[in-house]
Amino acid sequence: MKGSRRKSRTNSSAINVLLDSTYVLPSFGIEVEGLTVEHIARLREAGVKGRVKFHCLSVIWVEVIGKICREKERLGTDIDHVIEIAVKSLLESGFYNWLTPTSEAVKLAFKLRMLGHRDNIDNLIYATSAESNMLLLTMDEDFKKFLSQNNFKVNNLVDHESLLKKLG
Repeated sequence: MKGSRRKSRTNSSAINVLLDSTYVLPSFGIEVEGLTVEHIARLREAGVKGRVKFHCLSVIWVEVIGKICREKERLGTDIDHVIEIAVKSLLESGFYNWLTPTSEAVKLAFKLRMLGHRDNIDNLIYATSAESNMLLLTMDEDFKKFLSQNNFKVNNLVDHESLLKKLG
């Protein structure tokens, strides 16, 4: 890997998975429809056991910050503490490998945008997963449909239930 990417310290049999921002929201106490506490625990266990290495693209903070600020009423008065703990866990625990998109990924993201997909964050995370040969953990069926209709590979897009089945 080159650029600002950190080298993974997991065994070579670990599955590399890039996370959609949806999968970061539970760290802030945000419930995600279809993602249960059991799912989260099983994903975490797979990461701890080295079966999966979770990666995040640095640009997802744009979506995460917006979502957390929109949900601040539901998060309550302790939001500053929640943010402090979640951010520290996400960035400093070593559980997630934070990435910056490569030039090839950025060019592919431009192509997706020019074809009509307006979510630049999704475009960048898809492009990074495709260029880095990683699975993209996402529940975004509309994006998957867009990609299929435009003849992009979608076999690298999985949701948490599919990933957990794959892990056995």
